[in-house]
Amino acid sequence: MKQLTIVTALISVFFLCQPAIAQTDSDSILIVEQALKMIAFPEPEFKEPYVNADLSPKAIADMGFDQPDKSVAVKFKMRDGATIHAEKYELESGKTIILVHGTLASSYTYNKMSGLLRESAGAEVIAIDLRGHGQSEGTPGDVSTLNQYAEDLEDIINTIKKNRPGQKIILAGHSMGGGIVLRHKETFPETDISAYILFAPNLGSNAPTMRTDLDLKNNFIKSHLSRGLGIRMLNEYGIHTYDSLKVVFYNLPLQMPLRSYSYRSMQAAIPIDYKHAIRSIDRPLIVLVGGEDEAFIAAEYVPLFNAYSKGECHIIRDETHNGIRHNHEAMALIGLWAEKGL
Repeated sequence: MKQLTIVTALISVFFLCQPAIAQTDSDSILIVEQALKMIAFPEPEFKEPYVNADLSPKAIADMGFDQPDKSVAVKFKMRDGATIHAEKYELESGKTIILVHGTLASSYTYNKMSGLLRESAGAEVIAIDLRGHGQSEGTPGDVSTLNQYAEDLEDIINTIKKNRPGQKIILAGHSMGGGIVLRHKETFPETDISAYILFAPNLGSNAPTMRTDLDLKNNFIKSHLSRGLGIRMLNEYGIHTYDSLKVVFYNLPLQMPLRSYSYRSMQAAIPIDYKHAIRSIDRPLIVLVGGEDEAFIAAEYVPLFNAYSKGECHIIRDETHNGIRHNHEAMALIGLWAEKGL
């Protein structure tokens, strides 16, 4: 009964704010009513704390908590005044790699990866904390617009170019970070990027690389599918009132500042059209995926990138989703790729 009351209130408030729709299109009214009911469904809950069954030395190393490389903290000011934190791995070079981390992470757990990238590509590396992550400002797990991660990346690129004219910019992203790199390409197609390095990029729920059984296979992640679909339905009518609601939840301690992502943050972290985004890359591209990737379907990456790009795509046998970041075979392939003309 309580749930029905909430839905009724949502519908009433909506139509008070949208009288034009209520007066002109009865089908739209039914669709919006259904969408609001779906949004109001209870959020998923975790009945037991998450316990990682794999505590092998490799699994622990894959998490990236080791800090073998020295870095210098830097700050970037965004167009809305927010400050983004980053760690710079210095190297006298005409190339700068901007490294974008994955879900729930920050530049801290990308220390080893940054050092390996610097060595393999012969480039300075700047590993950023996305807005709302690590030491960057912002609301954990939420953004203000559907393109805010891409806009922040653009502001960082422009700052580097202003401070170092002629510097080549290479965008690198892992998982969620790879999706943001592709979103940036769609949002700012005229920005001069010299090359792209993608590690198991998140291409979105409609891509063949997406697993559909993650919620069922473990006790770590749960998605509010009905809410996500309901918000998407409302977005089709230009209604973004509920975009800040949480749609993905992680089984983490309550003390953790980041335990969920909103609808708009999830949309901001993937390309709008993955085929178009990949096809639009006209600079050197290399994609690396672990053959034992737990988050995505590794076997789907090669045919997909072969179909829509001229870049290289490599599957590293027996490697995992996080392990690909530190894999020496992957870094050697990046070194050979970089020697071809970066």
